[in-house]
Amino acid sequence: MRSILVLLFIGLPFPACFGQDAKPDAQQESSTIGPKLRFDELAGRYNILRKAYLAHEPKEGEDWLKLYLENHPNNTMVSDFFTLEQQSRGTDVGFSCLYHLVSAAAGVVDSPDLPVTRGKVAALKVLGEYYHDYPDVDTTFRNLFSGTRIPESKLFLRNLITSSRHGYVRANAMHELAKYLALEANLPGMYESLLAVLDREDAENEARINGLESMIASLKDVTIDRNRAEANSLIDQIVKGCQGELVPPLVAVRGPGLVSVKRGELDDVLKSKRERIVDRLPAIQFELNHSIGQKAPPIDGKDARGKPMSLAGFHGKIVVVMFSYKGCQPCEAMYPDNRQLIDELSEEPFVFIGVQRDETIDTVLESLESKAITWRVWWDGEDKRISTQWNIRGWPSTFVLDQRGVIRFRDIRGKELSNAVRSLLKKEAE
Repeated sequence: MRSILVLLFIGLPFPACFGQDAKPDAQQESSTIGPKLRFDELAGRYNILRKAYLAHEPKEGEDWLKLYLENHPNNTMVSDFFTLEQQSRGTDVGFSCLYHLVSAAAGVVDSPDLPVTRGKVAALKVLGEYYHDYPDVDTTFRNLFSGTRIPESKLFLRNLITSSRHGYVRANAMHELAKYLALEANLPGMYESLLAVLDREDAENEARINGLESMIASLKDVTIDRNRAEANSLIDQIVKGCQGELVPPLVAVRGPGLVSVKRGELDDVLKSKRERIVDRLPAIQFELNHSIGQKAPPIDGKDARGKPMSLAGFHGKIVVVMFSYKGCQPCEAMYPDNRQLIDELSEEPFVFIGVQRDETIDTVLESLESKAITWRVWWDGEDKRISTQWNIRGWPSTFVLDQRGVIRFRDIRGKELSNAVRSLLKKEAE
């Protein structure tokens, strides 16, 4: 249990000195060590403690939550970074302290009362009040919605949209907020659809079922139509007034480190051109317009063997659309179950089709000739037009459509995929 990243824990104590009211102790206040040297000292101590934590060998019956709370610097050093931030507020050192606190909580989910998460909440409040005009504040956005779902993330962005004097910060805040609002609107449907096809009689599914039910309950405050309306409004504002603004450059630091970025056309870390924000809007628009309960976008053209094939041509049948490619191990691990499902439902109004993102058509044809793939596929070609249109960010990706082309399930596989298809067939037969 090295990864204490998914935790449901309530009532942990929290140091009283977090946030803007923290008071540095007298020794630190009178210290003659400069802020950057003090930051280096904190970073060094953090790395030593983290290395010791990761090197710890588990013992039988050991309380890993207690160990994580008492030994991981993400929890034990929060107040140290807040103290230094107060002593150097508004500087690159102060900002770097807060950047670290936000990013440290990125991998810790479902744990609002852990010190690391509460540190993120307090850091966002300080950033919003004292750093809304800081030129690199948008670099925090990458980790803003990773980890525990907290309302302060949205409040932080809304504050920057109205208060920052930097146009690129306002534009990126609008983009990030629109992206999250679209995702948040989709999550209830995705979780509920998966929950509906999990076998409750299988003891191995108990933890997944409990987790999904907990996540669905946590989203009860989400008003889907309001989320989508606000996201569309933000997109309109970006299109009308932020055509030339670029996404934030990537920060190279891992763990605590001084944040320093260059804002040229090239991203120094990625070694590629920085994208325009407007070029990322279609991904958000897909999530707004083609989620669970909405119609899938069209796919037209010729299949990998050159025969005309249109997604609309399969209306009237239950359709699985799978995005994969040769060499993707998780994709290819699904193929035997796919073939079995196709064989078992050969007499039903059901079709399985694919979109292959292989670099060349040759490997697609090899998969077809070897019968590894027994379903018709489109080759996505060099431009990856279909996967871009469908906002595919990971492979494999699956969509299950009902007889009217409406998306009913997304990103499921194996037994759940079979259950989903069969449930739709049964519903249509009733």
